[in-house]
This record gives sequence, structure tokens and C-alpha cells, in this order.
Amino acid sequence: MIDELRHSLKGKKVVNNCIGVAYTSVMLSDGSLGISHTITEGENSLCGEVFGNDAVSLVESLKNSPIERSVSVAILNSVGNIEGYENGDPIDVLEGNKLCVFGYSPGTVTNRFVSVTIYDFWNPPQRSFDNVTVKPFSSFTSETCDSTVIFGSALVAGNIEKILASISTDHLILSGISSVYAPITLKKYGFDYIGKVIAVDKIKALRVVCEGGLAKHLSRFTKKIYVKL
Repeated sequence: MIDELRHSLKGKKVVNNCIGVAYTSVMLSDGSLGISHTITEGENSLCGEVFGNDAVSLVESLKNSPIERSVSVAILNSVGNIEGYENGDPIDVLEGNKLCVFGYSPGTVTNRFVSVTIYDFWNPPQRSFDNVTVKPFSSFTSETCDSTVIFGSALVAGNIEKILASISTDHLILSGISSVYAPITLKKYGFDYIGKVIAVDKIKALRVVCEGGLAKHLSRFTKKIYVKL
């Protein structure tokens, strides 16, 4: 992803950065805004040096822990010229027998699939309700699904390679607030949809993150979009 987006990041600097309780936000010198999940594991080796630093240098350096990837994924999330997108969630245009979902407490509710299996990165006890089964991600070994949604938080947590190596699916979607628009790279790995959450009011979305806002607060200043690759 970094190689694909390097040109878009070239010459840009971080002019604002907040690591909030739920999300991390980065604003670049061209006014673009990126948001990702905050995962408070490890330490930020460049703490105190992010502001004013070169965006390319930061994404190449901040990759050794979830807290560092919270920043680097937010930077990657900020770029990408998305043309021809549709409003909404890509899961709403797919249907089938089995849907698999990977993320932090992903609240995926759909009647377009017979069953939904959720692998939760928080590793809660297994439970079932309606057509949904929630399993701890620690129990994941392999799955065969009609469609699979991997939330961008997998990029922050460092789980995406394990998932891609162990999943068989007809449709593969990268989605959510931490999703990154890198269509060439993602298509190479088998993704056929990218869903993103983009800010419709960048300043207010930035302030929500900096002031400790949650998903319900951020949703007022963002919207869901998707593209088919």
C-alpha cells in the first residue's frame, strides 16, 4: 500500500494529529484528513515528532506496533483520488449463504445472507443470536464464505495477512473507518470492493477525534462510500 500511495503522499507534511480514545486522526498540509482506529498497544517511537514531519517518512517508520500503525494507517487513509464511488455500504449490494466479518466488535446486521460469522478482534466469548455467530479472533484458523468483510482495523492490529492467508471467498471487501484506498494493491490480494468512511466536514471530524468522540459522534460528520474494483 505504501508503494502505491507514495506518490500521493510525496511533499505533504502532517499539520495536525490526534490520538483519541477511539480514533486517530491526521491532517496533511494539503488539507486532506485521514482517520483510523486507535489501538493503544506498544509505544509511538516518534511521539513528539509527528507534527510537521514528512508523511512518507512517517508511514515508512511507524509500523512496529498497533499504536504506531494507528498513525500510519490514518496517513494512508487520507489519500486516494476516489472517482465513481457509490454512496452506502458495499455489503448492501451482496447476498449469499455465508458472510464472514473481521473487526473490533463489528455491528454487522444483514438479512441478505443466511448466516453471518463474526471474528471479533476483542476476543469475546463465543455467542450466537438470530443468524449471527460471534467468535473470538484467537479461534480463527480458516473459513470458506460467500463474501468476506475485513474492516480496516485489521491493518492497524496487524491481522490482515493471517486472514488473507486462511480465507476462501467469492467476494472480498475492505471497509470501515480505517480502510485505505489502494485499489491496485488490494486487487492484487483479491479484494473486489473497497468501502470507506469519508469526512463531509473535515474540521469537525478532526475535533470529534481529538475530543474523545466515539462512532456515534463521528457519524454526524462522515458518510459511507464504496467502489467496485
